[in-house]
Amino acid sequence: MTDRIAGAQRAANTGAGAMARLADRLAALSPPRPVLELTNPLPPPRPSPAAAKTAARPVRELTDPLPPPQPSPAVKAALKTTAALAARADRRARRSRSIGATLVDGLVAACALVPYAVVALAARLVLARVFFLDGQAKFDGFPIPLKLGDVHFSLTVPLQLKAEAAAAFIAHFGAMPMPPALAAHLVGYAELLLPVMLVLGFGTRIAALGLLAVTALIQVYVMPQALWSAHVYWALLLLVLLSRGAGALSIDHFIRLARRT
Repeated sequence: MTDRIAGAQRAANTGAGAMARLADRLAALSPPRPVLELTNPLPPPRPSPAAAKTAARPVRELTDPLPPPQPSPAVKAALKTTAALAARADRRARRSRSIGATLVDGLVAACALVPYAVVALAARLVLARVFFLDGQAKFDGFPIPLKLGDVHFSLTVPLQLKAEAAAAFIAHFGAMPMPPALAAHLVGYAELLLPVMLVLGFGTRIAALGLLAVTALIQVYVMPQALWSAHVYWALLLLVLLSRGAGALSIDHFIRLARRT
């Protein structure tokens, strides 16, 4: 019994070995099959005709400005009517302009043609005459006769303060915190020197400030009743020169030009 079982097992092993050898021979005789590599990319899918037409259409970007909305016919008509009314009102305002307003505008334009240099020169000459003649009357000296056309006048070279001028300063300037004789000499020489500076336009603002101080002293101590008859006008002209200067017809102007170049 044991011999039969062992013989059967040997027969089975022999048959299995024969089958394995047969399978190997068949595998060697058959050609090798190509193996699809997973790394090869799949071909892209072809879009359908409808999808191709949709992709070919231009897509509007979000950044493109939208076309402005067109106003309705009623809005267009209202805008046209408003513009016509505004134009009619402007024409009516121009027609209603009076002759007086036109004349005033012409006068203002003509006055603007007068240069400030001429106005400043006139103010300087007027103020210089007022103060220089008053200063000449305070001093004794030898006269120098001058003639400009038909106008005759004399220029006095100051040598000594007159006695009556000193007495007037003692009488009127006694309350000042300085000796009256010193005040008389300071005011007298200021009235001679500063007007010359005004005429030349040299140090105009300094001269105007000094003469403004002299005007205030005369108003307070000598002639308080002459405020509205003379002193206020002197002060206003001097303030104009202080604010605007001597103008183009002056040495100050040429000095500024030389400094710029």
